[in-house]
Amino acid sequence: MKNVRDTFKYPYIKLKKVWRGFAVLCMVCCSLDAIAQIAIQAESAVVNNGMSFENTTDIGGGENAGWIDAGDYLSFNVNIAASGMFRVDYRVASPNNSGQVILGEGGVDLAPAVPIPNTDGWQNWTTISNEVYLEAGNHTLVIYAASGGWNINWFELHAINNNPPPTGRLPMIRQQGKYWAVNGEPISLRGINLGNWLQLEFWMMGGAIANNNGNIDDQCTLEATLDNRFGYAERERLMDVFRDNWMTDRDWDNIAALGFNVVRLPFPHNLIEDENNPYTLRADAWQYLDKAIAKAAERGMYTILDLHGAAGSQGWEHHSGCSNRNWYWNGGNGQNAAHYQDRTHWLWDMIAQRYAGNGDVAAYGLLNEPWGTDASTLGNNLASLYNTVRGKDGEHIVIMHGHTSGISSFPMPGNDVAYEMHFYPGFWGWRDNDDHTTVHSEWLHCMAGTGGNVCDWDTQINARQNPFLVGEFQPWTTLGANGGELTRKSFDIYNSYGWAATAWSYKTTSKEGHSGDGNNGWPWGVYTNTSAMDGINISTASASQIENWFAQFAVQNLVAHGDIQYWMNYQPTAGSGSIEAEHFKAHYGAHMEVTQDLQGGDFNAGYLDSGDWMIYDVSVPHAGYYQIQYRVASPNGGTINASINMSTNFGNTPVPNTGGWQTWQTINGPTIYLDAGKHDLSLYVVDGGWNINWWRLVAR
Repeated sequence: MKNVRDTFKYPYIKLKKVWRGFAVLCMVCCSLDAIAQIAIQAESAVVNNGMSFENTTDIGGGENAGWIDAGDYLSFNVNIAASGMFRVDYRVASPNNSGQVILGEGGVDLAPAVPIPNTDGWQNWTTISNEVYLEAGNHTLVIYAASGGWNINWFELHAINNNPPPTGRLPMIRQQGKYWAVNGEPISLRGINLGNWLQLEFWMMGGAIANNNGNIDDQCTLEATLDNRFGYAERERLMDVFRDNWMTDRDWDNIAALGFNVVRLPFPHNLIEDENNPYTLRADAWQYLDKAIAKAAERGMYTILDLHGAAGSQGWEHHSGCSNRNWYWNGGNGQNAAHYQDRTHWLWDMIAQRYAGNGDVAAYGLLNEPWGTDASTLGNNLASLYNTVRGKDGEHIVIMHGHTSGISSFPMPGNDVAYEMHFYPGFWGWRDNDDHTTVHSEWLHCMAGTGGNVCDWDTQINARQNPFLVGEFQPWTTLGANGGELTRKSFDIYNSYGWAATAWSYKTTSKEGHSGDGNNGWPWGVYTNTSAMDGINISTASASQIENWFAQFAVQNLVAHGDIQYWMNYQPTAGSGSIEAEHFKAHYGAHMEVTQDLQGGDFNAGYLDSGDWMIYDVSVPHAGYYQIQYRVASPNGGTINASINMSTNFGNTPVPNTGGWQTWQTINGPTIYLDAGKHDLSLYVVDGGWNINWWRLVAR
């Protein structure tokens, strides 16, 4: 590095002014550990040769270095924790186009000079980058002006894939026949999607983001608008601001408090792959996947990695990243379909290498809603991707997403394969003009008129003997006061068949905000914002305004759907309130319907014929005697029997004629002894023709 070496060797008089201060500054300078990123402000330099400082108008405030002439430099003490490649980001401004910056050390250029663009002003800021290799240990890095006429606010070092693969803390989930299993025992996976975090879907922010062409519909449009205005590096910095603020520890805690044990994580390919250099990992490729997996595991939750937006887009829909493309199947932009599919093979090869052996990852979702082709082509493509994953990872469950026509034409490629479908009763032509409570109830309980139901899917899954994921479903937004209970009921039913289930979605926001009343048009997020928020035009807002708008998501007031919170944590308990009859964990022949009973509950169990049964997971906090009470209605009468695991029989109880299907009466059943702990308590329909709203175990 000739210029830096000459500067240190010859201009002794200029250096003399700063060396005295250098010794003092070194004593108080903090060591900066490079785990993944180091951010260094220009004004923190331990040596300043020729530059002056001024207040900056750049985002974050503070001071920038200016009045930079050729040969000026700043020196910084930096500690690098692990050797490797680093991306160096320089935050610069200039009204000229002749400036150049070099990063050096000990008289050696660490990388070629980086040209500084004309940013149209001394305080119009942009970020430029290059890459360097640094050994672990202490360094004295020099920012050197090969030519002047520019300002610098800060520079950052980003580790390029230097972090070792995370090892995980949760036990690995494997296939056990049709079940998701841990150590050979089935596990009930229930959770939520993290929509609009890493793969943006702008309807989930209430259409609050626009450009000069109108509301932005897909992530490609947002990124292209930011690229055109600020350049790729600044676009990515702003996207990171959004990502860092949409999901914070507060959000992870909210999800865990709902009792979930898995999250489904939608992500786009260009979070991992450098879109400007295909088949190349981004410098920060694993930053957000690693973070999400770790944050979930800290709270006892698994993560399903869901490739929501493949290279080229695997459908025409906006949620694949770019609307109206489908290049993954049809080709486009001068490339055939094989180009995009091959990049997806490469991507899953990288992911499988990264997370092989990491139990915190529940499964790999190869392609989300890949419906831009026929079912046979889709099945063969997914089977090929499965083989790519198996080349690097022999354990994780690999999820093959079904076609709109189902999975009947899919091949069965190997072990630890699951299938996925998305069920949205009441939407998009699926009886959306009918009462949604009825639609969901009939779908979940295999009643006539549903146009397919869970029993049909159970038959298919039993035939294949593979795990199944209901990757998306939405049981609350149109149901008002019944939404919370049907949400819990959906999880219970899906889990009763051994299926994993992840609802869509954790959070949505809107410009208007929401009162928090679950009856008042609740949105598609379990959580939403309470206060109004302004929209933003990405075509006209400054980078600072965009950053501040993105940052608001970390601090805006949120409210949860209260009924979902209640029902997701509902646990039938002896001696403490009612056990809702419709909240059986397994059943034969039982259905649910809206109740007219004035003594609690939104629904009752009904359509009970002789031989039907219902099983409940009941917590007994204290051993002792309990009397069973039943809340029943019938125009006929009948007989009910209670037992533990349908084996230890507690005896029959006659159900009287109460005068109607919704004319309710509380009757006493037998007094029984229960040990403390969890029990499977069963109700058996000896003689049918009655409804039950709830039952109780009253301590005696």
